[in-house]
Amino acid sequence: MTLWNEQVLLLVVALPGAVAVGIALVGLLTSVLGLPALPAAFWRGVGVATAALDFGLALLGPLRRFDPEQLGLQLVARVGWRDLEGLHWLLGLDGIGLCFLLVTTALVPLALLASRAQLRESARTEVALALVLETALLGTIASANLLAFVFFWALSVLPILVWVGRFGGEGRSAAASRIWATESLALAALLFVVFVLRDASVTQLGRPVLDLATAGPIGGPAVPSLLDVFIDPADQTLLFVALGLALALRIPLVPLHFWLPAVHAAAPTPLSIVLATGFVQTAAIGLLRFGLPLLPDAARAAGPSIAVLGIVALVYASLVALVQKELRRLVAWSSIGYAGFAVFGIATLDIQGITGAVVQLVTHGLATSALFMLTGFLATRRKTTEVVAFGGLAKPMPVCAFFFGLMTASLMGLPLLGGFVGDLFVLLGSLGTRRELSLVALVAMVVSASYLLWVQRRVFLGPVDEPANRGLIDLDRVERFVMLAITVPIVAIGLYPNPLLRRIEPAVLEILYEMDRRALPEEGEPQDGPPPAEEGAVGGGVARRSDPPRAEAGVAWAIRAPLAGVRR
Repeated sequence: MTLWNEQVLLLVVALPGAVAVGIALVGLLTSVLGLPALPAAFWRGVGVATAALDFGLALLGPLRRFDPEQLGLQLVARVGWRDLEGLHWLLGLDGIGLCFLLVTTALVPLALLASRAQLRESARTEVALALVLETALLGTIASANLLAFVFFWALSVLPILVWVGRFGGEGRSAAASRIWATESLALAALLFVVFVLRDASVTQLGRPVLDLATAGPIGGPAVPSLLDVFIDPADQTLLFVALGLALALRIPLVPLHFWLPAVHAAAPTPLSIVLATGFVQTAAIGLLRFGLPLLPDAARAAGPSIAVLGIVALVYASLVALVQKELRRLVAWSSIGYAGFAVFGIATLDIQGITGAVVQLVTHGLATSALFMLTGFLATRRKTTEVVAFGGLAKPMPVCAFFFGLMTASLMGLPLLGGFVGDLFVLLGSLGTRRELSLVALVAMVVSASYLLWVQRRVFLGPVDEPANRGLIDLDRVERFVMLAITVPIVAIGLYPNPLLRRIEPAVLEILYEMDRRALPEEGEPQDGPPPAEEGAVGGGVARRSDPPRAEAGVAWAIRAPLAGVRR
């Protein structure tokens, strides 16, 4: 059981990739030996079973063993080479990473199930690509080492390039080229951050350190981490610009969004489903886990600008979505807008605003993925996703219309659905720090609601004018199961968000604590240079710098979150 406790997170991250390697080896042996190819249904079953098993492991391991009352990274696993300091994987989860990990492991099997009609001749290759992408996204979410974060970040690009470039639809070559260009620039910016921080750690600590926490004996001396490296404000600004560029390209924020609508329009349905949630969550992890704690002064200085960029993305994407005539592109623009709203929540640098942003990334990610699934169901039946091709589908497809309406309602932030919780917390957090922008955000949310209502009316309401729409078959049992599996958490979070909030808020509180602890003193306060390392450790086998004691955390919680008594 000790090995299980220590390596369960590593197992969850590595399992899909290991199975993908096995699939590739089987395909190679089949070709070399001239054996008959296995049917597509077999490979679809392997993919769904592997992804479902990984989700089960995530429930039995990280979710079950995660302690929401414990601060710091938990379930830490280290894999590396003793002779190469700094070159290793260090995985760990806080409450934010746990939520993103569960969403990703849940969506991959559902995406493969929902796309079984599209996974036919190329099922073996596409399933392997999906599993490699899952490992890459999970590794990025769970990385507690900056180099491991960059490695998994780069790994996530490869299956997307192959998937879009080889199996995509119209415009796939241009879409793949855009992904390559944007991700190459983002990777170069991340590597610049890695090299600068590595050199700073060698200068100050005597050895290369790229970890946020290091596995060690409980009660032993604190092991140096990146949180012990003092970064000059001017260098912070340079590093934050580089990191921000990489993250803004991946989210993406306007005006760096040019690649996403084209990719979603050309991408196979399972890729769009996973991409809608996975990319923005990995970017959010980069900002929350590395950007804010390591570069607090630059983050505070850039906060207003980041908030403006988030609102610009929300407003611009909402206006562009109003004129879209194709469902995939409309949902893609919707995802850009809501990602911008989440960035706005993070930029409030308030416990309620950041908590709301994380909740929004969870709930809106689920709803957006569901809309891509429903679009795929319609495309399978009508061989098109042009809005003008539909109309009155609520008559032949009432179940599809119900789920489409439910997901758009969650995106609009209707009460009793998960989207309402995230939107409410972001707006509450912004009232104290970004009051003027919060009013603009409210107007933009009204605009976004208008295009969602328009597409709902145009596709599902009114008369059935097109003869081809009259005989459409409603969702089958598998498709209904997939949609129900996404609906349950959205409704559950809307009715009772406490379990989610209890895991997110301590992680947000610790991020803000580290920002305050590492920030330069205010004018007039004494400044003694870099904060000294302290001895101490927190549970879970993670030796770290001093963390706020539970009592202090409780006081800060009560002061900064007036609704804490209701949520807890």
